[in-house]
Parts: sequence; C-alpha cells; structure tokens
Amino acid sequence: MIAIVGGGLMGLSAAFHLRRADASVPVTLFERERVGAAASGASAAGVRVMGRDPAERALALESLSRWPELDRELEGDTRYHRAGGVRVAIDEPAWAAVPAWVAAQRADGVPLEIVDEPAVRRLAPGLAPECLGGVYSAIDGQAEAMPTVLAFAAAARRLGARIEDGVGVRRVIAERGRVVAVERTDGARVPCDVAIVVAGAWSAALLAPHGVALPLETRALQMLLTAPAPRTLAQVVGCFDRKLSLKQLGDGAYLIGGGWPASITAEAENRYEVLDDSVRASREIAGAVYPAVRAAALAQSWAGLEAFTPDEIPLIGPVPGIDGLLVAAGFCGHGFALSPAVGDILARLALGRDAREHLWRGLRVDRVTHEALASSAPVAPRT
Repeated sequence: MIAIVGGGLMGLSAAFHLRRADASVPVTLFERERVGAAASGASAAGVRVMGRDPAERALALESLSRWPELDRELEGDTRYHRAGGVRVAIDEPAWAAVPAWVAAQRADGVPLEIVDEPAVRRLAPGLAPECLGGVYSAIDGQAEAMPTVLAFAAAARRLGARIEDGVGVRRVIAERGRVVAVERTDGARVPCDVAIVVAGAWSAALLAPHGVALPLETRALQMLLTAPAPRTLAQVVGCFDRKLSLKQLGDGAYLIGGGWPASITAEAENRYEVLDDSVRASREIAGAVYPAVRAAALAQSWAGLEAFTPDEIPLIGPVPGIDGLLVAAGFCGHGFALSPAVGDILARLALGRDAREHLWRGLRVDRVTHEALASSAPVAPRT
C-alpha cells in the first residue's frame, strides 16, 4: 500500500498518477482537514514558466505541456485557459535589464518574446502609461485553485484511490531503515510500503523525528479578489521589481497576488490574519500597473500558508537513508503549475519506475543539509 500524507494538489496529483499507472496498487491519501484546505486552495492558480529558477525550468516546461489536455485527462474542469502572460517594466533600470533576463531563460528552452511599448499594449490594453514594454510568454496561462483541486480529487477517486478527509497523520514509522506504516492522529497504525509526504508547511515536522532537517520556513501569502468588473484583461500580468500577479477571472473579478505577506496566528491550525498594509500596498501596485483595478471594490481577502526553502525552489524526491519515504515540499508559493509533472514523478518513484530525474535533478532533497538519519529503531511519536 502507498500512503500519501497531505491533500493538496501534489498529493492528489500523486494519487491520480499512481492509480492511472497501476490500478493494482492500493493508494490511500490522508488529509487532516479537507482536500485543498491549505495552500493549494488558496493559490493564485497561475500556470507559468516565465521567471522560473533555472532548476525549475525543465519541470515547468514539462508540466505546462500537460495543462492544455488536463481537463480531458481528469474528466474535470480546472477552468484553465492559455492566453499568455506578460511581465511589464515601469522604470528604465528594469527595462534595461530585460534582454539579459530573457536570454538566460531562452537558453533553457523557455519561449519568451521581448515586446516594446506599443506591442505590450496590444497584448494587454489598459496598461498604465508608465509601462515601457515587457516580456511575453505565449504558453503561460491560468486556472482556478479549488476547481483544480476538486478535479484531481474526483479523478483520483474514480480510479480507485481512497481519500480520507478529516484524518491526519501523526508520524511516519520506519523500521530498519525502511518505511513500514503511518500512524493516524486517532492512533491507528496503517501499514504501507511507501509514504509520500506532501504536507506543505507541515512536512518538516513529519520528517524531523527521522533525523531529517528540512529547512522550511512557513509564510502566509495574501490574495485579494475584487468585485466583478467589465472584462478587459486576458493576460496574466506581472511587473519587474514589484510584487504583482494580476488576473481577471471569468466573471470579471480581478485576482491580485504577488507574494504580499499576511500574519500567521496559529500555524498548526492553518490560521492567519490579513494585514491592512499588505492589502493597501497590493492594491496600489495593481492599480499603478493596470488602472482599471482601482475602480473595482475589494470583495474578499485570504492567505495560504506556504513552505519556503532558503533558495526558494522546492524539495522533491527520496529521503536519503530511509527506503520508501518520498517528499515534495517547499514550493514557495509557485507550485500550482507544477502539480501535473510532480504527481507523475512521485508516482514513478513510488512504483520504482523511470522517474525522469533530468526534470528535477536540481530539486533533490539531498541538496539541503540534514542531520544524521535515525537508527533502525521505531520512531517515537511527536508531542
């Protein structure tokens, strides 16, 4: 049996890919609240390759190749559409740095185009007069967070994965250097051959008893949603040297992100407080780049608790020294788009198949410092 700890997109994608690859392997996913209750459901749901770290680019390109057919694969509706993405420059230093920024990504196969001021306005009419030009990625796009979560969950269930909402995992049990079970929060021990830890901000706590120190820092990232407005914006819009991710949804509402912080009030309970200063600053930048946003009333604000690594790229793969223990964590607020490829990689690793390591070699878990691995004795429960 394969146990998956965490009901966000990475865990659901792994469950779907496992059952699709081998319907004879039992798969159970444990989620302490409900699927998508943490970072995945709070995501801005951008599907982009532009601006990725070099270590993520191959993985992002692979994942973006899956998105146009993902609804068909899942027999669901992620509300995905590919209308492109544009990152604009609103000052001369940022504009001067664009050619080198683009050249580095093109060298890794990322299809970017530098667009001057008239061209960027044709792509995104309504940009502020201060916009000097930008960079365009035709393969970037957007989906919607909870519809995507629910589509993956329904597809995994349809293929026979068991998804247990409201059932958390207290610990992963290893004996003689190999995973043998997970222990649920109600004390029940569930035998398994492989445990996949995809618990987001709570992943480090599950691995710490095994002597594995994942350097994860939890941050709360704010999202804003306005009231519906006339539809004018098809592109996903970002801005050089500014915290901005701007999309207009199907009903005309603007979804505004970009990494503005909220305050964590109770990490264990996934509780946060939206900060007035962040709300104000986020709206100001969105309006400065795309003035129509200013007229749209704020309808909703929320945050997702995200796990960040020191180098702000994720950790993926086997945990050294413990057979059968896999992890995918630390997606730093930009994992949503990667979920199809990451789920496939985790499934391949769990089944002992070719895991296409060329896509994630720079994201391996063993690139980070970790403590000596635990002995062969069973791990004591966390308190």
